[in-house]
Amino acid sequence: MNNDFDFIKDKIENSGVKAPGDMDESFVLGAISDTQPKVVPIKNKRKGLVVAVSAAAAVLVLTIALSVMFKAMSDNKNKLQALTDENGLIRYQTRDEVKAAVKSVLKEQKKGDDLAIAFGREYMAADEYSAAADSGVSTNGAAASASSSHSETYKQVEGVDEADIIKTDGRYIYCVDKYGDEITVFSAEGDASRKVAQINVNDGTDAATRDEPDERVYYDYYSNGMRVSEIYLRGDRLIALCDRIDADSRNVYAQVYDISDIPNITLLDTMTQSGDYISSRMIGDTLYTVSTYYTFDEDDLPVCGDTAEPEEIRADCICSIARPVDSSFMVVSAYDTVDFASQTESRAVFGGATDIYCNLNNLYAYTTEWDYGDAPQGGFFGVFNGSEGSFYNENATVTTDILKIDLTDGLSFSAFGKVDGQVNSQYSFDESDGNLRVATTSYADGRDTNNLFVLDGDLNVIGSVTDFAKNESIKAVRYVDDTAYVITYEQTDPLFIIDLSSPASPEILGEVKITGFSTMLVPVDENTVLGLGYHTEEEDYTDMEVQEGFKLALFDVSDKTAPKVLDSVSFVDCYSEVMYEPKALVYNPDRNDYIVPLNYMHYGTADYNYGDAGYDPNDVSEFYGGMLNFKVEDGRIVVNEHYRSDNTDNIERCIYVGDNIYMTYHDGSGISPIALETTQYK
Repeated sequence: MNNDFDFIKDKIENSGVKAPGDMDESFVLGAISDTQPKVVPIKNKRKGLVVAVSAAAAVLVLTIALSVMFKAMSDNKNKLQALTDENGLIRYQTRDEVKAAVKSVLKEQKKGDDLAIAFGREYMAADEYSAAADSGVSTNGAAASASSSHSETYKQVEGVDEADIIKTDGRYIYCVDKYGDEITVFSAEGDASRKVAQINVNDGTDAATRDEPDERVYYDYYSNGMRVSEIYLRGDRLIALCDRIDADSRNVYAQVYDISDIPNITLLDTMTQSGDYISSRMIGDTLYTVSTYYTFDEDDLPVCGDTAEPEEIRADCICSIARPVDSSFMVVSAYDTVDFASQTESRAVFGGATDIYCNLNNLYAYTTEWDYGDAPQGGFFGVFNGSEGSFYNENATVTTDILKIDLTDGLSFSAFGKVDGQVNSQYSFDESDGNLRVATTSYADGRDTNNLFVLDGDLNVIGSVTDFAKNESIKAVRYVDDTAYVITYEQTDPLFIIDLSSPASPEILGEVKITGFSTMLVPVDENTVLGLGYHTEEEDYTDMEVQEGFKLALFDVSDKTAPKVLDSVSFVDCYSEVMYEPKALVYNPDRNDYIVPLNYMHYGTADYNYGDAGYDPNDVSEFYGGMLNFKVEDGRIVVNEHYRSDNTDNIERCIYVGDNIYMTYHDGSGISPIALETTQYK
């Protein structure tokens, strides 16, 4: 008899599973006795493909399916087994199923062998299963637009608010103390601005009198206690997103404060969920928070709800991606910040998440999955390439897993998909007419190559343009209607223009190159795109470019087949948070200008003389903080003001209220309280 069938018999005989009546083990064994191998076509419903497998494998699948059925029939606590739905997500019905999945991944993690999981996920696709109806969470659509007399947080999608470390309502400025547990409130009164309150998130109180550093509490990543990450403003409410790290748990807290009476700020409500804070969005009064929760015990499952008595997320609200690479859950919650009685609706996905993209209807969570192959030295750093002076694993591949969550009626997992490559940021995503567009950088033979995929509502790839800008990687993406603008970089900064008007056939229309590279793209008008990023220069002693400062670049995209560089301005030895954080950009629609923090940092040879022949005793080190106010006018970048601060060497954020620009910083060593500096518009 064929060895395949000997293997199957052994598995059944040693499984310990008992079947009822005339469907016992002898029935299955008898069915395969003296059976010869035969190739049988089996259709994979998820992928729509027909694959050839041996009869032995087919019977093995049947055998496992029967074993699962037998087990379900003999266990009253496990009425319905977890099944893979049409989206490739594994749905659960009982806590025991979730525990079994966690235990299995933990076991495979420890062994470093995912064979069992891969086998089960590939061959156990069962009939479609419809989860219990999701409870609804009301959203009120886009937040009402604020007065143009003060700045708003720069957002990717209009109507979908994003949290930040600074907010203003035009009367007060609310600043996160990123080194501690407090939110400082300043009055927005120009040169007369002053601190009027401090919120301590650990005890939920107004701590306006706690000025001194030794009276304040600071937390590093591993310390116990609460630390503020970001905040929202919504009418007379401030919502603080916090991470809390205790000896035996890690949780995200969303605190809602009543700020209608600044001298008497009060804590109204708190929601919690398991894990470390990843990101959030706010649509109307509804807050969506996303965290990643690592579990090391199958009994330790994610919880959510009221902080006094958080409840474990129900099994029928948990699903799993096809192949979790580690024992982490992505937890997503919807929380009404006005109607606390509705409390929290939460869902969890076994598989984790890296970041999110969100619009008014859908939230997309994504994570990166690396496969290092048979690296000679193991891991990513597999092969040293002398000509490039870098380490590469030529066998490595990377994919991005994408989970779609429908927000139109509560929270519901609606699709799961996968694309080649790694995304640069949330701006690599965009949804239009029900299709998701995703730009990625993938790896072939240890080198970068780039792609743009179009996926339908079920996250199936329906169109793509691949393998462009080889040996470069994506640094910035921006979508405007049916056009994608993509910046890649290795030694120069090419801007690619990709036509998406035909979702099934994306097409690169044109490109233009410029030195340096942009990390953020901002549409100025239908014919002009602004790039913000790095100024680079070629070192004398090498053929490589190095990052030497901040750069603005202006592109003419009126002819998409032949884009042009209109203008560029560089600030050598300067850096800005906007180079890696889009929310650091401020746009003023009244003045049609932009504001960014811009700090100067120059290390002079007079202070760092190591026998270098280029030593100059007059070249001293210099550091100062600042702000840049500029606009785009007649195809040129016009600098209104390059402000220099005498108080700090690091401005973190800028906002405006009326005719005043406010800048935040931590003075001294960074342990001192957050401070505010003011200058008037010029």
